[in-house]
Amino acid sequence: MRQAGLLRMSRPRRYGGHEAMVATKTAVFGELARGCGSTAWVTTLYEDAAFLISLFPDEVQDEVFADQDTLITATLIPAGKAQPQGEGFLVNGKWPFNTGCLDATYVVEPAVVELSKGAPEVCLFLMPYSELVIEDDWSPVGLRGTGSNSVRAKDVYVRPERMLRLADVMRGIYGTKLNKGPLYRVPPIPYIVSSAGGTFPGLAQSAFELVTERLVGRPITYTLYTDRAQAPVTHLQLGEAALKIKAANHLMTEVADRLDRRALNNEALTPDEGPMIWGIIGYTSRIYAEVIESLRQMSGASALSETSAIQAVARNAQALATHAMLIPTTGIEHYGRAICGLPPNTPFLSS
Repeated sequence: MRQAGLLRMSRPRRYGGHEAMVATKTAVFGELARGCGSTAWVTTLYEDAAFLISLFPDEVQDEVFADQDTLITATLIPAGKAQPQGEGFLVNGKWPFNTGCLDATYVVEPAVVELSKGAPEVCLFLMPYSELVIEDDWSPVGLRGTGSNSVRAKDVYVRPERMLRLADVMRGIYGTKLNKGPLYRVPPIPYIVSSAGGTFPGLAQSAFELVTERLVGRPITYTLYTDRAQAPVTHLQLGEAALKIKAANHLMTEVADRLDRRALNNEALTPDEGPMIWGIIGYTSRIYAEVIESLRQMSGASALSETSAIQAVARNAQALATHAMLIPTTGIEHYGRAICGLPPNTPFLSS
């Protein structure tokens, strides 16, 4: 992965990165997922975190990206608390689902800052893993290779330049002065949401290929069909699966093209485009998950074996479908609210 440059897609070019646009990164995630869903998901999180680091002050980027092979992870779950301490902050908390943490050097975690005056607010804190505790609590049935362990911080001091206010990030106010390329004009949350959906197309394509490769010459038990490729039910199942994949892929392409086009033209998203993008990602996640499950069922009882490749794909899809950012009802509700002229009911969308 390092030799291929796939872990530097979102980094600024001055640090040896590619500043790859949304269409490129999601295509890469999809291809990786055809081979291994966990690899695709870990790469996704490394790239999202590198993108976030690129919004921090340039001197912070100099520190983090001094080693081109440095890996960073991030979550967006505000499970921590921070208190002002001198010029910086003292951070405490426990954050679940830190994908890729076992090989990373830094992490970006959100925490609620307890201010002496005014309402508490969520901020993003950059911390080194050397000052954190990684808990051995990741043992799921799917995406097992992602190492998405929980991480604990106890009285970790964070310098002021290693903090970004979420409210500022949502308004496009960043610490960097040098990163002016099109990539960094993509709004952070739509960027991350588009990344989250990038693994599913590859998983669906992998499942489709696994079924069609073993199709010819296999009988349908308890019928007279000695070759299921000749059975009308197979034609209907595969035809529908292929069309669902194509439809979902087209929607995914629309998201990537829209984000890239807006950024390249230096245009802001309209108020309804952010919710629409989230809605599309949630909706396509449902389609991909349904397709993969139908293909698993087509594979018969042999797909229950631990040595079956398609059961691994199906378990990865089941795990991915439970990610909070990919749950269909969440994204679709965001879009529906926008259609009805209502403000977002999440701090991660701008009104």
